[in-house]
Amino acid sequence: MRVGAMNHPAKDPLGEIEWIGKNAFDFVDFTFEPPAADASQVDTRAVRAALERNGLGVVAHTAWYLPYGTPFGGIREACLAEFLRVLPAAREIGATVLNVHYAKPPSFFPDEQVIGWHVEVLSRLCDEAAAVGVTIVLEHVPFAGSGQLEHIAAVMERVPLLRFHLDSGHAKLERGYDRWDEYLSALGGKLRHVHLSENDGTADQHLPIGSAPRSATKWPEHIRKLKATGYDGTITLEVFSPQKEYLFASRDLLRKWWDEA
Repeated sequence: MRVGAMNHPAKDPLGEIEWIGKNAFDFVDFTFEPPAADASQVDTRAVRAALERNGLGVVAHTAWYLPYGTPFGGIREACLAEFLRVLPAAREIGATVLNVHYAKPPSFFPDEQVIGWHVEVLSRLCDEAAAVGVTIVLEHVPFAGSGQLEHIAAVMERVPLLRFHLDSGHAKLERGYDRWDEYLSALGGKLRHVHLSENDGTADQHLPIGSAPRSATKWPEHIRKLKATGYDGTITLEVFSPQKEYLFASRDLLRKWWDEA
């Protein structure tokens, strides 16, 4: 198991990498997003050199708000073009995993149509990514409807190269209860990346793990169940507190719970 942190997309990527390396993380979850880390802005050679200098691995992340879950074919094509623009940059910094997000659809379209939009974009993206040695992972998002898990499972059946990205904070915000166990049961065999953070069930708050007073999450049990799937890969702590000590505390708790699981 490797523990990582994400660069802030509004800050200098090289400075972010140096800070993450200096503070004993294992990898960078490198998000290719404006305003400071769009693929067109990033010096990929400098980023890769900084990662190597700091002994850091890397996974790549795309913007969550690319709206390809839409009935408008031109928008789907534009979103695919944006993903394909990130793909070579991700490969150039050394990433072999690239994240995309489930695209929350309008509520009044049939499930089969929504699944079809995702398959249309992601099948083509996965084929292009596989050709350069990159795996695409699909992350669920907050408040995307009660059937998001089922949609993702159906998409993955039709896109064999696609893998799953589990986010603990998002799992709590789908049906008014925590679907962590359900996601692990349905998609644990295809799991390739994990995000952890805490919230109180009302919003995606990106709090330190174990910190929300009204949270019912039993974190040691969550980690035990994750490890029981056989997963032993990258886990990013999406703890966005301005006081970095909370990020460090989350990292130390995760490593403790993992070792005890």
